[in-house]
This record gives sequence, C-alpha cells and structure tokens, in this order.
Amino acid sequence: MFDKLKKLGEKAKDVASSTAVLVGDLNGDGKVDEEDARIAAEWAKKTAASIGDEAGRLGKEAMRSDMAKDAAAGAVVGAAVAVPVPVIGPIAGAAIGAGVGVYKNMTKKSSGTPAPSNTALPADIHAELLKLDDLRQKGVLTDAEFEAQKFRLLNNRA
Repeated sequence: MFDKLKKLGEKAKDVASSTAVLVGDLNGDGKVDEEDARIAAEWAKKTAASIGDEAGRLGKEAMRSDMAKDAAAGAVVGAAVAVPVPVIGPIAGAAIGAGVGVYKNMTKKSSGTPAPSNTALPADIHAELLKLDDLRQKGVLTDAEFEAQKFRLLNNRA
C-alpha cells in the first residue's frame, strides 16, 4: 500500500512539475527561469498601462456626460443653499444636491435637442452665493434682492 501511495505521489509531482513548465515557460525553452519572469513582468506592465489608459478615457467620457454635469450643478446649489442651515452644512448639502441633480437627469424627458449646458457658470459660483448671503445677512440686500440675484447667478442670466 505504501508503495502505491509513493508512486501516486511521484506521479502527482511529475504532473505538477510539467504543468508548471507548461504554464510558466513563456519563451519556450523548456524551463521556467528569470527570462520567463522578465517576460511576465513586461506583459504585466503593458497590461497595467493599457488598463490605466482605458480607465482614464472612460473617466473623461463620464465627466462630459449630462448626468455628471447635472450632479455637479446640483452639488453646487445644494452646498450654497445649505450654508445658512447649520444642521445640514455645505458638505451634506452638496451630497444631497448631487443626488437631486442625478435624479433630475434620470427623469428628464428627451426632446431630441440637447439640454442647455451649464458650462458658462462662474468658476466659483459657491463663493458668489456666499457673498450674496453675507450681503443679505448684513442688510445690504433684501430677501427679495438676494433671491433675484441667486436666481440670476444660478441660471446664468445677466
């Protein structure tokens, strides 16, 4: 019985060894050596670069989508609106606003014509809204003037 187990073990060892050579012998010289490791490392490097390039391309494409634009616009509005509300705060407001922007994008009807782009918004709309709110709190602007200026700023109207 011991001899049978020993022979079975040797056969398993031979199968494992030949399988390792078949899988690991990348240059076809019949053995697994440093050259095979270099080939594998080069392949991994090329593959990783290719995956990185594709991920970057997909990320840029996603950021140009209407949904990303709506989420960003919603985040800006949510952050600005939440500033005077201490319980919510601008971070939570931005998260909520982004969610509303995504919902808006998912529920808007496709009319065949592209929706107007918000690319002409001021670079720091949040800072502008904070300034307007500060002027309102100091009494320089009335609530109605604040709302009118906020509407103008958020809708990009002169």
